[in-house]
Formats: sequence, structure tokens, C-alpha cells
Amino acid sequence: MGEVSVFAPSHITGIFTVKDGCKKPVFKGSRGAGVSLRKGVYTTVRLEKNHRWDVSVYLNGKPVNGKMTVSLATVKKFFRLASPNKVLINHKVEVPIGAGYGVSGACALSLSLALNEALNTGLSKVEAAQIAHTAEIECKTGLGTVLAESFGGVEIRVEAGAPGIGSLKKIENVEKFMVLSLCWGGLPTKKFLRNEAFKKRVNMVGGVLLNKLIKNPSIDSLMFLSRRFADKLNLYTLRLKKILAGLAELEKELRPFSMNMFGEAVFTLIERERLGEVVRRLKLFNGFGGQLIVSDIDNLGARIIG
Repeated sequence: MGEVSVFAPSHITGIFTVKDGCKKPVFKGSRGAGVSLRKGVYTTVRLEKNHRWDVSVYLNGKPVNGKMTVSLATVKKFFRLASPNKVLINHKVEVPIGAGYGVSGACALSLSLALNEALNTGLSKVEAAQIAHTAEIECKTGLGTVLAESFGGVEIRVEAGAPGIGSLKKIENVEKFMVLSLCWGGLPTKKFLRNEAFKKRVNMVGGVLLNKLIKNPSIDSLMFLSRRFADKLNLYTLRLKKILAGLAELEKELRPFSMNMFGEAVFTLIERERLGEVVRRLKLFNGFGGQLIVSDIDNLGARIIG
């Protein structure tokens, strides 16, 4: 029996555009910008030789009973690359699921890297990441998350596509910043990604703002332009509108909060030395009631850890 563990960072997208007119999934994806979190997904794969493929998936120690479609889509792509095994997969997820933290991409990416190692299929890291990207595209759970999570950091995805096809640039000098996010729940990613009118609006708004960020790549520009993007799309729930109104005074001292794409959640990047003070103030914020996520930035991307 073999066992491999892989970590993939979670990821919050602030701005994006959609590219989905290609036949091959590896060429589909998104341009965009966001940040990878040190809180993410730890995936462990255990193998045992078997006469047929037998796959079990667990999420935080509990069986998922077929609900992790992107994980199942990922593992099925390895059926043609190796002989049958009994496969036990456990995803340990440290951030909210379905709320704009890139969990499906992190599950697919960490799983693909783990399977490649455990099954000894001989793929490069880029090739294994392309399998994860393809699974996400086919399941309509994300577009550019796998590319971002493969490399980590605060990134600008300048070309859409899977790792090895799409490309990104990192915003430099981010070591003093941390990610601060408030989450209340999820929004339906598939619904948005299937809406052609919505995608046209995203491309029109996102393209202009992303080009501005490319010309002036900085943390302040990322948060300012992400907020502009969120305001123009106006996907805010009533609760998010109230929360952002309540954060207005704090934003004057820091930089804007923006909405996770897609989740009933907001995020910002904050200097490490100010974190304690800001967290204390948020906890006093009337009507907060959500989950507070604080994380270092992960600048390494997905990697084998055991």
C-alpha cells in the first residue's frame, strides 16, 4: 500500500474574465487576479492493488457519497494511466467550501499531484496540474483557480488556460501582508458560469480593470480594482451590502474590502502589524456574525508534503 500527501493553497479571486470558446479544456480558463492562502487543502491518497478501480472519497474525515464531482472526475482521468487500485482519498479542508476560496480547484490539484506520485505515472507537475484544470472546467466548478494555486502568491493571470498554457505574473513584496476574510456562505458558481449574458458583462468590466492592474501591479491596486469589479457586477446579497457599509470607516484607514468570486464573503490584504487591532475591531462590529478567516499568503503553490 502506498500513501502520498499533497498540499494545495486555497485561493480568492478578486477580478476575472472568461475564456471558454475553445474545444480543448486546457485552453479554456480565465484571466484574472487574486491571492493564494496558506490555509488550504491537504489531500492524502492511499493505494492498494486491486482487480478493479475502487474509489472512496472523504472530506474532513467523512464519506462524501459521490458529491465531490471534481475529485471523482480527476481520479477517473488516471484510470487509463495505471493499473487498477483501491483508492482511498481524504481531503482536509481548512477554509469554507463553496464560498469563493477555490476549494474545488485545490482538491482537484492536490489530488492529481498525489495520484501522479502514488501511481508512479510519470507525469510532470504541469501535466498533472492540467488534469486537475480539465476536471474543474468539465465540472464547471472553476476557471483559473488551478493555474493560480499551482504557483501561489498574489498573482495576475495574464493568459488564460491550464498550467503550461496559461501564464501569470506575481505581485512582488507581499511578505508583510496577510489575508483577512469574512464569510457567511456560498453562491452558485455553476449558475454564473453557465450564464452567457453574465459572462459577457464579466469580460467587459473585468478586461478593463485587469489591464489597469497589469499596468500598475500592487496590493493597493488589486484591492481597489477588485472592489470596482465587485461593485459593477453587483452580486451582493443584502447582508453583504450591509457589511460593506459597516466596513466603510475601517476601509478609510486600510484599503477596500472586496467580494470573493463567488461567495457570500469579503476579503482584503492587510499589513501583519495591524492585524491584531483590526481583528479586535471586527469582532466588535455590530451584526458581524460570520466566520473570520485569517491566513498568511502562500507563495509556493501546490506541493508534495509526504
